[in-house]
Amino acid sequence: KNQNLRSKSSFINYKYQYDTKNQIIMLACFGLGSAKAFEEPATVTPEETIRNLRNHIERQEKRERCLELKMNALAKEAKEHLAKGDKRAAVQSMKKRKLYEAEQQKIANVKMTLETQAIGLESAATSADAFSAMSTGTSAMKKIRNDMGGVERVDDIMMGIQEEMDMAEEVNQAIGQSVDPLMGMMDEDDLMKELDGMAEQDLQDQFNQAEMTTGKKNNLKMPQVPTSGLSKKEEAELQMLQAELAA
Repeated sequence: KNQNLRSKSSFINYKYQYDTKNQIIMLACFGLGSAKAFEEPATVTPEETIRNLRNHIERQEKRERCLELKMNALAKEAKEHLAKGDKRAAVQSMKKRKLYEAEQQKIANVKMTLETQAIGLESAATSADAFSAMSTGTSAMKKIRNDMGGVERVDDIMMGIQEEMDMAEEVNQAIGQSVDPLMGMMDEDDLMKELDGMAEQDLQDQFNQAEMTTGKKNNLKMPQVPTSGLSKKEEAELQMLQAELAA
């Protein structure tokens, strides 16, 4: 019994190893390689997801090529069976070939789906980059506007600039005016009267000067004022006045 159990156990182990080896061969043939091939890699960025999709497309292409080689081998095998007259074996080979052909069509559909996803994701990533750039530009413009204080503050500054320019013009006009220190302190009518009086005085002086000149030419002498009844001081003052008048 023990010998039979050991033989049976050895057969089971051998069969398990044989089946496992065949499974590995099939996985490798379909581009899977190991169980890790079924694990979806962690995607962090759109670029990594696109790269992962491209890897899957490449893997499907390998599967497609592997099936094509198998289909060619089965077609050759069917011809050989048919040449030998074994139609049943030839038909079995063709059935297997049809199964691979159907699988190949499925792979083509999967490839198209993956390609569509990759193209869509690339377009979405491009749109996301454009949106990010536009968002950054909008934020920058908003920051600049906030730093400026908004439209109201700009309007206030422009109004302030206009007011300062108006005030500067008024200052320039005030500086350019003539300055009269006596303005408002004297009446022009009084000044005209004083000026007329000065003109009359000038005419009187000219007339007196003309008379004195005429008297000298005619050797006219002033009449002597009688000195009787005057003191010596008065007589001396009178003579001095006369001499001044005759000069």
